[in-house]
Amino acid sequence: MNYRMPARLLVAFSLMMLTAGPLLAQDDSTLRIASYNIENAFDVYDDPYTRDEGTGVKLRWEVEMIADVLKQIDADVVGFQEIENEAVLKAIVSEYLPGMGYDYAAVPLTNDTRGIKLGIISRLPVISITSHRWQTLNHPDTDQTWNFARDLFHARLQTDSGEVLNVFVVHLKSKGSRDGDPQSVKWRTSEAIRIRQIIGNMIADNPDELVVLMGDFNSKPDEPGTTTLLSPAADGSAVMSDCHATIPMEDRTTYPSERFPNSVIDFITTSPAMTARLIPDSSTIFSDPELTKGSDHLPVVADFEMSP
Repeated sequence: MNYRMPARLLVAFSLMMLTAGPLLAQDDSTLRIASYNIENAFDVYDDPYTRDEGTGVKLRWEVEMIADVLKQIDADVVGFQEIENEAVLKAIVSEYLPGMGYDYAAVPLTNDTRGIKLGIISRLPVISITSHRWQTLNHPDTDQTWNFARDLFHARLQTDSGEVLNVFVVHLKSKGSRDGDPQSVKWRTSEAIRIRQIIGNMIADNPDELVVLMGDFNSKPDEPGTTTLLSPAADGSAVMSDCHATIPMEDRTTYPSERFPNSVIDFITTSPAMTARLIPDSSTIFSDPELTKGSDHLPVVADFEMSP
């Protein structure tokens, strides 16, 4: 592995085991979940198998701000987008979040040629991690096929009550134009179609499954990627519900961009059994302007009542 001389310096990496004790939420039965695209969290090393040379190393002050946001959110489970590798995530936890109980961290490989990946930190034990990145994706309007642009990864977590929580983290295809596919809408929608099938089949087999799908959808609530994910079952019943749906759109921006104004593209969605545990009025977009300058996205957060 080649060392890339940085103009900017990231944290010094530590590969020590994460053994900090948990910091309990205000209510022991409450589970807080967050999703956060932390924008190009790259380290100083050149991975020869990706095009990471074109992306600068994450600034230390940006990492510190992201860590401050995570401290304020104090979530039990956080899904990340745009993180380069597991060493980066573990370094953030070990240097900036000691004592917060994030004993479990994972960053599986993805298909992204630039090297951005999905990640998770959790206070709940991780039972298993499953990748779907090589699944074949189809769209009804074309014979073209795709794989996931990044991945859909599935983490099975063990709750304090002994139940299994299924957490899916995704980063759908960006709105970069492609020949014959303006703004990549077909590719992104094909990802959503397959995700909807995977989770829909899981819930059809067991309506009591606790499922969370979160991440950067690169799709607004009324665009095909999101509407596909939130489409009902054949009998009209809900499959996945948008935890932030009650927040007025003018207060819901998650990607404050001049290029894409008022963008709502980051989501936490839940299966019926998990939606039933959503604590009313707990869903928020963390938008403190003094703390969120470390990324171009804002984190989304929701609380759930998990007592048996």
